[in-house]
Amino acid sequence: MEMLIYIAILVLLLAIIMNIIVSVSNSMRVIKSLRNIEDSVVLSLERVGREVRQADSIDASSVFGSHPGRLVIVGTDADDAPRKVEFYLSNGRVFLKENDVDTGALTQTGSKVSSLIFYHFVGANSEGIRTEMIVESGTSTHYRSEKFYSTAVLR
Repeated sequence: MEMLIYIAILVLLLAIIMNIIVSVSNSMRVIKSLRNIEDSVVLSLERVGREVRQADSIDASSVFGSHPGRLVIVGTDADDAPRKVEFYLSNGRVFLKENDVDTGALTQTGSKVSSLIFYHFVGANSEGIRTEMIVESGTSTHYRSEKFYSTAVLR
């Protein structure tokens, strides 16, 4: 009889331990999805903001107010040479072109940008870009989708 009680306690402890392991595993998948989203958004929105603040003007070939957006800004580099920077969406990733040379993706492979919209605004003394971005990551039960906004004013 004593042996049955020990076995019952052991089975109960094993069930609790297995439940904890499954819970931690699920949490890790969710955290990985959120990290992919955050890393992608931080890099891409920070770069868009920096380039907009350094730009002299916004090119007329930009696409505003609709998905997929395209932002083309014009300015000068540190040596006062003309510089054109383009942000665009391709295969669910945000890409950057500098002087018509594709420099690569700004978002991670583990995430997908499902919406990229640029809005151009002009005030009495300022001009700027508002960026709206929806980024997804994960699979089935660990899927996450987040919406982000950023605004930058030309110098």
